[in-house]
Amino acid sequence: MRQRTLTGRHVLFIFMAFFLTVTGVNALMVTYAIDTFSGEDVKGAYVKGLDYNSTLEKRAAEAASGYAAAIDGARRADGMVTLQARLTLNGAASNGARVEALMRHPANAHLDRTVTLTPTGDGLYTAEIADLRAGQWDADVTVSRDGGEVLQERARLWLP
Repeated sequence: MRQRTLTGRHVLFIFMAFFLTVTGVNALMVTYAIDTFSGEDVKGAYVKGLDYNSTLEKRAAEAASGYAAAIDGARRADGMVTLQARLTLNGAASNGARVEALMRHPANAHLDRTVTLTPTGDGLYTAEIADLRAGQWDADVTVSRDGGEVLQERARLWLP
């Protein structure tokens, strides 16, 4: 039986294969990371940062308006998610508003979706959402009345 010896050429090929494997895996991981998360939490964050004082004024006006929203979500047995927002004005139930929610996945912007909540009476607005993955979601609720935005509210929801 002939015994093989380890030569410089073999060592070179072993090192090249190792580093090519590491480089390939790194390239694959970077590609997946960029495709699933853009790195931006808010689109146009720099421009919105320049408008920060007007945003503070808008939030102060919202607080002074007396509107408030309590947001909740739960997964039903059939897999559908029921999103609820209870809208109040100065502590009393408020009806007649337009309520929309942006369901934001914290780690994958491709899963985000916007839903319109329908009024069910007594200040309660609901929406049923299919195909939401289990885990944490941010519900960014926007309340509009008479063509103008009166409230923005955010809640972090855990959906099993």
